[in-house]
Amino acid sequence: MNNQELYQLLDLPKEVIKRLNACGETRNHTFHVCVSDLMKDIELTRRLDQLITDAVGEDPDGMKTLWEDLNIARDAFDEYQKKGIPVTVFTDTMKFCTRFLTDYYKTHACYRFQFGWWFPRQLSLREFRIGALEYEYGEEGYIEMHIPSDADISEASVLESLSQFKLFCRQYYPAWENLPFRCQSWLLSPALKELLDDTSKILAFQKLFDIVETDYESMAALDWVFPGYDKVSADLPEHTGLQKRMKKYLLEGKSVGWTTGLLRPL
Repeated sequence: MNNQELYQLLDLPKEVIKRLNACGETRNHTFHVCVSDLMKDIELTRRLDQLITDAVGEDPDGMKTLWEDLNIARDAFDEYQKKGIPVTVFTDTMKFCTRFLTDYYKTHACYRFQFGWWFPRQLSLREFRIGALEYEYGEEGYIEMHIPSDADISEASVLESLSQFKLFCRQYYPAWENLPFRCQSWLLSPALKELLDDTSKILAFQKLFDIVETDYESMAALDWVFPGYDKVSADLPEHTGLQKRMKKYLLEGKSVGWTTGLLRPL
């Protein structure tokens, strides 16, 4: 697979492809790392983004970093092929970058790639999107569940995703099959019971988990509910019902926080 085929497979925006092609024309070298080494070496995976940052230098829109990441993704595709993992799983997994580029554009009306620090999880074949959710093999003996911004988190969708992932593990990663599942997200915050109706899909999603702890100092929920805003103020938008309720809640000095939950036996 060449670069252009990959860009088309991931449905990258035309403007982004144009910038990536410009990077390819001006880069004197490609940062090189073996995906097989990433798969075996978690320390190398942790350092990957910094190694790329050091190699590309100034990169205000993140396109040089993305270009390097996607070159590694081409090699990751070969590893998928060796394992027999379907191309659809590769595409759904690597489209993480497309999703974040598009989300950034919706907020800022321009394209910028800020998530090079997250991409090594996918590039090292430790994280996969299966159905609605993403699953990452974690160092602490858990399968970490991540919730993409476009995920359908209705109970039926989540249960179908979990069922598909268990089949995926059985076929490709049998050592993962019986590991417990953990989720860390603002969506699990107990505070949401005060902000959402009983029929909310979010509250139904919460019922699948036993809550372990909530960090009420975290303001990370702002990134998801109020993209583009990093502090609580009267300037927070009120375009949705949740934004209206959460803004009022936060301005009262309360906190949503960031919650850890363990998936209950199904």
